[in-house]
Amino acid sequence: MTKRVRIAWVSFAAFFSLLASFALSHTAFAFDESTRVGQAQTTGKIEEFRLTSPANLAGVLNLEVGEDDICNVDFECWARAKNSKMAKEFTELVEVNLEKIDEVVTLELATPRNAPWEGTNYAVKMTLDIYVPPDVVLETKTSSFELDISGPLRKAYIKNRYGSIELSDVSEETSIAGSYNRVEVAELQGDLEIETSYNSISAEDVDTKGKRAFIKTSYGNIELENFSGQLEAYTVYSPIYASNITLLGGRNEIKTVYSKVKLELEGLEEAKLYVYNSYGNVDLAVPTDLSARLTLTVGRGGKINTDGILIKPQVLEKTKLKGICGDGDSEIEVDISGIGKILLEGR
Repeated sequence: MTKRVRIAWVSFAAFFSLLASFALSHTAFAFDESTRVGQAQTTGKIEEFRLTSPANLAGVLNLEVGEDDICNVDFECWARAKNSKMAKEFTELVEVNLEKIDEVVTLELATPRNAPWEGTNYAVKMTLDIYVPPDVVLETKTSSFELDISGPLRKAYIKNRYGSIELSDVSEETSIAGSYNRVEVAELQGDLEIETSYNSISAEDVDTKGKRAFIKTSYGNIELENFSGQLEAYTVYSPIYASNITLLGGRNEIKTVYSKVKLELEGLEEAKLYVYNSYGNVDLAVPTDLSARLTLTVGRGGKINTDGILIKPQVLEKTKLKGICGDGDSEIEVDISGIGKILLEGR
């Protein structure tokens, strides 16, 4: 009997010790929050809007087009700290400066160097709702921001790390640079350059107006739909999907490794297309009236299949097909190093 009672007391002691540890742990990680809100506005003719933010400030940016000659900024600064007093102090350390010089408006977010929330479980976050006049030039430099930007804008130059980027409706030029970003763009015209890493890129309804689109990531998918112009698309260890693609002149290149390329061409006008892969398949759909010189090559153990298209063969080997479709006005080269399969299909 005594032994059973002793075991029971030991079990209850262990239970209460665990409960006390949990309570202390819970108390140690309890936080208070504070929020500061504000607004800034400037008026007059505006041709360009710039936003800069320090690396130690995360946030959300929602930017839309509003009225002519008005730039309006609504902001909310949120902070989390060990008590409400400290959280409030954190929000007051973030400066919001809106300035207009000539026709350029600059919104600068400023924080102290080595801010007290860096390297801790504390946090500070900005939410910005911005309205700019239509057809301005936009330039942003941020870190750890989630960006949602809608035009019409004339040009957009975006630099951001560790946050998603959504952009639509730009008429002349777009440049997006960052890392670890999921990038989604739509309704873009003119020069296009997108470069990120370790995440995906998707682009829809893009017309470069005969200029170049350069799209690059690593370890992330690339998805393109309704594209017209010149194209370079690169990734590694991830697939590339492109549908309703019209290539207009110049050199066009699509490349990945150890994954798949699926490309559906609607048109190829006096253009050169090079598709490269390693140990992965390439599915290429082309118009049945295609006019191009073809070179299809696979490594040993690979396969080449064609369907629904007339080719005048010049070289026909187990791992290589060279020939001409129509008058041969354009050029297509598909090269797979290592084992892989090329499917060329006329539609």
